[in-house]
Amino acid sequence: MFTAYQRRRAMLPESRDLLESLPSHAAVLDTAGLVVAANASCLTLLNEIDAGDAIGRRFTGYCDRILSPTAAAAVREGLASVLGARTSRYTMDLPCGAAQVPVWRALCVTPLTGGVPGALVSLTDISREKQLEEHILHDAFHDTLTGLFNRALFINRLDQAIRRQKRNPDALYAVLYLDMDRFKLVNKTFGHVTGDRLLMVIANRLQKLLRDVDTLARFGGDEFAILIEDIAGMEETSSMAATVLRELAAPFRLKKQEIFVTCSIGVVLGSAVYEHPDQVLRDADNAMYSSKEHGGDHFTVFDAGMRVLTQRRMEMEMALRQALESGEITVHYQPIVSLRTGEITGVEALARWQRPGQGLIPPVEFIPIAEETGLINELGAMILRQACRRMVALAKASPDAARLTLSVNISGRQFKRPDFVDEVAAILAETGIDPSLVKLELTESVLMDDADEAISTIKRLKSLRLKVVIDDFGTGYSSLSYIQRFPFDSLKVDRSFVGNMNEAEQNMEIVRTIIAMAHKLGLEVVAEGVELDEHRTALSDLRCESAQGFFFSKPVPGEELDALVLRHWRVDTPSGN
Repeated sequence: MFTAYQRRRAMLPESRDLLESLPSHAAVLDTAGLVVAANASCLTLLNEIDAGDAIGRRFTGYCDRILSPTAAAAVREGLASVLGARTSRYTMDLPCGAAQVPVWRALCVTPLTGGVPGALVSLTDISREKQLEEHILHDAFHDTLTGLFNRALFINRLDQAIRRQKRNPDALYAVLYLDMDRFKLVNKTFGHVTGDRLLMVIANRLQKLLRDVDTLARFGGDEFAILIEDIAGMEETSSMAATVLRELAAPFRLKKQEIFVTCSIGVVLGSAVYEHPDQVLRDADNAMYSSKEHGGDHFTVFDAGMRVLTQRRMEMEMALRQALESGEITVHYQPIVSLRTGEITGVEALARWQRPGQGLIPPVEFIPIAEETGLINELGAMILRQACRRMVALAKASPDAARLTLSVNISGRQFKRPDFVDEVAAILAETGIDPSLVKLELTESVLMDDADEAISTIKRLKSLRLKVVIDDFGTGYSSLSYIQRFPFDSLKVDRSFVGNMNEAEQNMEIVRTIIAMAHKLGLEVVAEGVELDEHRTALSDLRCESAQGFFFSKPVPGEELDALVLRHWRVDTPSGN
């Protein structure tokens, strides 16, 4: 056997010179995956992993020693695909170091050229790039001024607390929503620099009051939120609120200047009635404004009596049920535009409610009610059905529209229904739309409860030949390793990142990182909320494939969409694209 290796190595004198010229660790493998040649740096690396001559040894054996079983299995599968000529290239980022000292290397496997069987393996150190990615993603979920968590991460923690209480009613939690009283006066009197410093000191003072299990976040401006977990009840919660008021009422000394501030607090004790973080924050916000009405420096515990909007919401629910029956809910379509050609490549279907006597009801007012009441199932199916019919009719009227994609939002409640996939399949068959043109959009929060079940449902949906998209990326607790688990086809960058990308270099870097991550995972990228030409140009420079937003077109009724498509609407692309 070893004589065969000697003969093989003798055939590669120029290959050894080439290997030594490569800047990365590089090795040549035969069709069995055994090392037949390697440059000096690679031999040193392999010897550090497992002492001894690497030539003639199986490359994946080294992987088994330094990688997790899952990662090692993925490398074996990828290597086999290249050696078996099933794919022309396999890449994977490998965490090779200890947890305390992480070392990342980019693995790349390609077939040998010139008809020679085997593969070339290279390992490039990308630890610095990974650290940069982690820093950028950290910044995406933390407040840059105070270093506290931001709203997105707080909502994620609150969602976990809600679900924990659903499983265990004794796992009580509470939310304190803080708004500093008359803080604008501080900025006007002492300037914004001092105001920012004061916010930092306030954050530090609040942090010292909390336990490790509690969560403090800055929501922006002079608003903070505290999530208290594992509490005994309202007495403990009220005691904490009183402590916060007392601590913040003590003077702050900045540059020999004493500054006095107070705050208003809204308090909500978690209960089984809460299904979503937005509900808790809504009630906490109402309670906080009640404290403001008391003159500030006060905390108010929310109770049902102060919910001024409850009656309106009940009326809204009844009206929504009637609207679904009477056809008041219609579908509007927002074009999705190729940043390379400027042409419409697809549309997103959006629910719109034209209520008689009241005009257009904003989706933010009726979609949450639909989700809370379960009406979202009927509404979602209706939107998908109407949109599919519209796109089929449009394709018949204009051959140019035959390849337009249709994106439809799917709520968590829809997605978790046992018969959801069957319902989608029935609608596809009923309308006759090409399933490959349909894209179902899921938010990150939909995936958090039961990842394995979510993966199973996504795979069943993809078996229908439709596409699955992760929507509003960046607003949840996303990470590269987490997203890798799900078989998505594309990713949508949330409008909050896109809208702020030109205001600071950090925001641009966040968008750049998200797009680069998506491309590395083989995902196409659509940017939401493009309202300015500067947004479009910047996204195009970052090689984002598509975008949507008011810069291109607001959501329009079906008839207006037909007119746009039939007149071959397009937007001019930036020069150089």
